[in-house]
Amino acid sequence: MPVVNIQMFEGRDHAKQAIAKEVTASIAKHADVDPQYVYVIFNDVKTEDWAISGEIFAETLKNHHRYTDINKPLMELEL
Repeated sequence: MPVVNIQMFEGRDHAKQAIAKEVTASIAKHADVDPQYVYVIFNDVKTEDWAISGEIFAETLKNHHRYTDINKPLMELEL
């Protein structure tokens, strides 16, 4: 029984169903398991509880105020 843990910033509830469906399908296909036995667990993380390079991400966003969209890839941030 595969269990997939996905950690991402909170505020993406609208995407969880599609993500769960795609992840389940991929695991079932590549691991040759019945989709009913694939479990997907979402862990929503506040930006205040996530650190990158030793800095709390919420602070990174404040320091780079022009980057306020947490849905953008981190590579777009000039840290």
